[in-house]
Amino acid sequence: MIFNSIEFALFFPLVFILLWLVFNKDIKARNIFLLVVSYFFYGVWDWRFLILIAISSICDYTLGLRIHHSEDAKKKKLYLTLSIVINLGILGFFKYFNFFADSFVDLFTLFGTSFSYESLSIILPVGISFYTFQTMSYTFDIYYKRLQPTKDAIAFFAFVSFFPQLVAGPIERAKDLLPQFYTLKKADYNRIRSGMLIIALGLFKKIVIADRLAIYVDNIHNDVSMADGMPMLVSAIFFAFQLYLDFSAYSDIAIGAARTLGFELSLNFKRPYLSSSFSDFWRRWHISLSSWFRDYLFIPLGGSRNGKFLTMKNILIVFVVSGLWHGASWNFIIWGALNGLFLIVMDKIFTKINLNRIVSSFVIFWCWTLSLLLFRSSDFITTMEAFSNLGFSNTSKLYEFGLNSFEFKLAFFSLIGIMILELLAEQKKISIDWILAKPTFIRYPFYLAIVMITIFFGSYGVGMNDNNFIYFQF
Repeated sequence: MIFNSIEFALFFPLVFILLWLVFNKDIKARNIFLLVVSYFFYGVWDWRFLILIAISSICDYTLGLRIHHSEDAKKKKLYLTLSIVINLGILGFFKYFNFFADSFVDLFTLFGTSFSYESLSIILPVGISFYTFQTMSYTFDIYYKRLQPTKDAIAFFAFVSFFPQLVAGPIERAKDLLPQFYTLKKADYNRIRSGMLIIALGLFKKIVIADRLAIYVDNIHNDVSMADGMPMLVSAIFFAFQLYLDFSAYSDIAIGAARTLGFELSLNFKRPYLSSSFSDFWRRWHISLSSWFRDYLFIPLGGSRNGKFLTMKNILIVFVVSGLWHGASWNFIIWGALNGLFLIVMDKIFTKINLNRIVSSFVIFWCWTLSLLLFRSSDFITTMEAFSNLGFSNTSKLYEFGLNSFEFKLAFFSLIGIMILELLAEQKKISIDWILAKPTFIRYPFYLAIVMITIFFGSYGVGMNDNNFIYFQF
């Protein structure tokens, strides 16, 4: 079940009504209800994968208590290691088994040894990277004494599987989200209307803009040899915005849906294309994942405490692992390493020459956009072909890749509009609260306009591309 589907349009209002009218009188009943609907939400894809969520939940709930109650430091470390092995073992098998097996075979072949095996037909469970990291952070925080373990198994299971953010985040920390399952809240009109507006704006970004950009990008990458010059360049720019708008739209809808149900999720994006440096970019892009790697990998490796060389080494390790987290492909590993080098090298250059904010944002955007050719291409050879095809020629072919003149211009000017709104938001001139504070005669026409534009200008229907969210594959 995905947010931009008829099924979700029927499912969510029913959950909303039942929660506030029936299940909000008793905290245990509320949490059981959320657990059941969250498992149903996920089980619609494939009910068998519910077993994996249950295993992760049982594992970390039990080991969290063991870590806390054990007075032996070695046992604490053993229980933490067991949590890591179980969680990463499940993730590794389903996501990386064939990748590492294929790489192993290629390595043997490189040295002249014939070796073969039969690839397993493994289906990647939706959202496994997200909920695995979420539940692992719970045992990490207990081990580092940042968090007391819960004795409420139902609350913990509901925390791990909470459906608004289960499939693609934000990756929530137990210290922030889990306590919200311990208390009941009364329905708050202002929070509900705020959540509904965030959902509407997320659907607008996804259906009207991101999915329209996807048509162009997908047509280009179906055969990059046919996209020489300007079409390839435009496709690269479109994909940078498609990825951002698609993923931030999911986060918006997750945050909005959770808010209408009485829960607050963490901010996942903060206008990353207005960043002043690469380190600033990663404080604004997929914030919940970036901060996870900072707290649970970069800092334990030594962070920036042991000199410049070791700091650079730690940064590269984090970015390579981050690339691998995104997908079982050498393209993702190279993409991660490249962005690590950008942070190490380009930030030093920015500091030395004191670049203007506009110029630095422009440079960051283009480095990021070009790196995304690795992210979008199916393999390294295709990436190199796409890169070699970038140019300013063949402007007459711009409308030959799925979007006619009107649709292309609609997409183009939508991106300009998005960036203007982001600039205004960066200057704190507009926000969700700013919209909600406007008089009724302004707010309601605005709400109606968002809905009508989404309906009439949305990219959906028979013959359209697969409109799943991009990060579902991770």
